[in-house]
Amino acid sequence: MRVHLDAIKDTGLHLSYEFSPARDEGLADVEQSGEAVFLTPVAVSLALNRVADTVEVRGHLSVRLRLTCARCLAEFEQDAASDFSCVFAPQPEERRHPTPGDLELSAEDVGLLFFDGQVLETDEAVREEVMALVPYRVLCRPDCRGLCPHCGANLNTGACNCAAAPVDPRLAVLAKLKAP
Repeated sequence: MRVHLDAIKDTGLHLSYEFSPARDEGLADVEQSGEAVFLTPVAVSLALNRVADTVEVRGHLSVRLRLTCARCLAEFEQDAASDFSCVFAPQPEERRHPTPGDLELSAEDVGLLFFDGQVLETDEAVREEVMALVPYRVLCRPDCRGLCPHCGANLNTGACNCAAAPVDPRLAVLAKLKAP
């Protein structure tokens, strides 16, 4: 979303909107890869405040996701929400026309997002936060038992009919250590 600096008054600016992840190239890739399916539009709430020549942004995101359990491969739905904050600063002159040696970030530049002119683009910050909402490895429940390694049965729904695998006699001593 584009925000003109003049729209941010002394009391700040509050924005609320929704957007479809399918229309965002980076988030559409998340769906196509099978990591997650966005079941609802992403709800975004932003509070922008000017502090000297910077703009502080505090935001909240929420969305409903369809995910696949990493152990049992069952699909399930989950609500995801996140609070975040970031700071936008004017683009320094050396970043507008960089030379190869000027591309290093200083300690104060780390964590800053830059804007050029009088317009902030919040889309990239929001996109990064939405992507951070998608878990890397997710379980349908904390005690998920997964799939049987032999027949592939979902062990959450019941025991499988596989015979117990014979224990290698060299490891039999270790089995005694595990016994209660």
